[in-house]
Amino acid sequence: MRIALLLSLVAFIVSSAFVAPGADDVKKSPVAAAVESDRVLVIAHRGDSKVAPENTLPAFESAVNVGVDFVELDYYHSADDALVVFHDKSLDRCTDACQKWGGQKIPITKKSLADLRTLDAGTWFNAKFAGTKIPTLEEALEVIQPGSMTLIERKGGNAAACVELLKRKKLVPRVAVQAFDWKYLVDMHRLAPEIVLGALGDKQLTPARLAEIEASGARFVGWNHEDITKADIDALHAKGLKAWVYTVDDPKVANRLLDWGIDGLISNTPARMKEMVARHPRAAN
Repeated sequence: MRIALLLSLVAFIVSSAFVAPGADDVKKSPVAAAVESDRVLVIAHRGDSKVAPENTLPAFESAVNVGVDFVELDYYHSADDALVVFHDKSLDRCTDACQKWGGQKIPITKKSLADLRTLDAGTWFNAKFAGTKIPTLEEALEVIQPGSMTLIERKGGNAAACVELLKRKKLVPRVAVQAFDWKYLVDMHRLAPEIVLGALGDKQLTPARLAEIEASGARFVGWNHEDITKADIDALHAKGLKAWVYTVDDPKVANRLLDWGIDGLISNTPARMKEMVARHPRAAN
């Protein structure tokens, strides 16, 4: 009898140790805790992009030093399937690709990582950043994660590759991922349901679109600040979703959105936004 009891106890302990993480466990992740908090979050858009060239390591380092809640970045796949950090479809605006290779509207997805490494992604912004390179997503994560959290925006590529990288780096509970393509979010939620996801959008937030966002597994919504209304924010909150906006640099706009109950401000001027949030009456609550 005692042996049977002992065996039952051992079996219970072993089975308990291997229970799959549930919703309560997911909420304990650093990212989920931040997203679900009552604080207004400040997110640095493409890094500290008024101080250093957007989506580069210097911009990410500066954003981390500002003390933002998240550092946002964008990624594509290169021609040889490397995950590279860049915003535009073409390399023209933020590199010397046109001077180097000739032509215009040179797609980032048509160049290998080795080719992309030869480009200067800093001089267009300021000569002191000459020689700055297009980083890989892995390199960006290594700079951001020790001092902040990353908001990864998918511009192009499949969910599986991003999930594989995050799992390999053990960063699944420490980053958030957002996308305008809500089908991509569905794929990512299926592959790694513990990742905190955000649905990006603009124009009218209709009930049908809200239902689609809910079905995607998103836990926050990043909407164009010019299109969002107080009623939209209230509707998102009623569904248990957090309301974020992009891209807010105007103090008057920021104050209006704070009055309306916005939860996150994506900004090119994160230091100023942090000061504004700290001064707003909501900060005292």
